Amino acid sequence: MAGLKTFSTNIVKPITTKIAKATSYQLDPVVRAQDAARKMGYQMGTTGGGLITQSNQNASGANSSGSTGGSSGGSGSSKKSSSSSTASTSGYGAMLDAAALYNAQMAQQQAAAEAAYNNSMARIAAAYGNISNNIQGNYDSSVGRLKSARDKSLREVNVDAEDSLRQAYINNELNKRNLNQRLSAMGYNGGATESTMANLANEYANSRTDINKVLNRNIKDLEQTYGDNLATALQAYNTAMNNLDMQRLQMENAAEQARANMVTSTPGFESLLTMDQNYLTALQNALAGQAGFTFTNTEATNEFNPASVQQAVSTADATNYAKALSQAEMWANQGDSAQNIVNKLYSQVGTGGLDLMTVAQIRQQLGI
Repeated sequence: MAGLKTFSTNIVKPITTKIAKATSYQLDPVVRAQDAARKMGYQMGTTGGGLITQSNQNASGANSSGSTGGSSGGSGSSKKSSSSSTASTSGYGAMLDAAALYNAQMAQQQAAAEAAYNNSMARIAAAYGNISNNIQGNYDSSVGRLKSARDKSLREVNVDAEDSLRQAYINNELNKRNLNQRLSAMGYNGGATESTMANLANEYANSRTDINKVLNRNIKDLEQTYGDNLATALQAYNTAMNNLDMQRLQMENAAEQARANMVTSTPGFESLLTMDQNYLTALQNALAGQAGFTFTNTEATNEFNPASVQQAVSTADATNYAKALSQAEMWANQGDSAQNIVNKLYSQVGTGGLDLMTVAQIRQQLGI
């Protein structure tokens, strides 16, 4: 009985303990993972490699002890443990292989999504640049056209005032030249009095003042119209750019969301960027408003009445008057404007063909 106990203590128990240790090493998850990595060709570090080696050595020692003891039961236990370890290692290796494949696929999809995002952002930036350039170009063109229309109106306003001032001067000179004849025709004797000359000068001064007042008012109205239309164009430009900036922000946010959702294609967000059509309408309205500017025509108020002095006109002057009047009537019948006819008559005054009184009489006769 004592011998059996000694045999169990000294022989069986050490063998059982070694077999248990070998089994636990083989079934341990870390050991299995390291063993699977080794079989798959991965190097997991010196610590892992040493652990596997130690495990294999322990398992080998246990098998060796079992063989020495001659126990068929110990040998069978070692084979079962080895078979179980091999199955577990094979299953874990398959899991690692699937995880590696999944990670590779995810990395590839992430790279494709990043490339699609960069492509979308580049296209959005290019579309934004093109549209913003169009908006800026339309604004610059409109500002230039507004200025041209304003300059044209300003020339017309100044020409109108210059013509009226010239007519006022001519009227004043004719009135002074023929003052004695006018006074005689009205029954006054004694020549031109100082008071009459003062009245003529006062009428002329008042006429010039009225003309300049109208001129200044016309220029003020023109500048106000021009400023309002410029402000309209600038406001429309700012609104169009703000709308475009908001569209760009929305498209960039959509591109970032597509990247987060791993979208690997380019959705074409840039096609959604458009110019605000209200912008073009506002510019057209501003241009139409400037082109439609009208002003008040000036007028010389110191009128000249040549009827009272026609009795003093010589035969030669009367002949010149008749010829010039006939010529002016022909110009009118041919479609010449009143301003063109007046300019032609005054050009003859410059060459000595007509005098100012004759021109004044013709203008009164034709009502121009």
